[in-house]
Amino acid sequence: MMRWIKRHHEYLEFFRSDHLLRTKHFFVPVLGNEAEEFAVGITVSKRIGNAVVRNLLKRRIKAFVRQNVSLYPRGVKVNIIARTGAGELPWQTIHSEISRIFQDSGSEPRDSR
Repeated sequence: MMRWIKRHHEYLEFFRSDHLLRTKHFFVPVLGNEAEEFAVGITVSKRIGNAVVRNLLKRRIKAFVRQNVSLYPRGVKVNIIARTGAGELPWQTIHSEISRIFQDSGSEPRDSR
């Protein structure tokens, strides 16, 4: 089961994150989650670009998460925060950077085999 983080108080919880993951264009705080679900939030600030660029980036991140949701562990909350330059990235780079984030972490995607 996967759900999207939408409420402000849930985003505030990431200030006390358990683990921090970084790539050149993304920063991801990770929290343990009492519930047996994988929760994802996306944060894209105005520094990234205009509304069209921000929304395109959010759609691409959501598409990645939807395609790979079965691979990620239950009981984890992540907030994918875009850094400067992320708005100009092609789909392949977004995919590889976000994949690398989870592969380098303790919350590594589980192999579905």
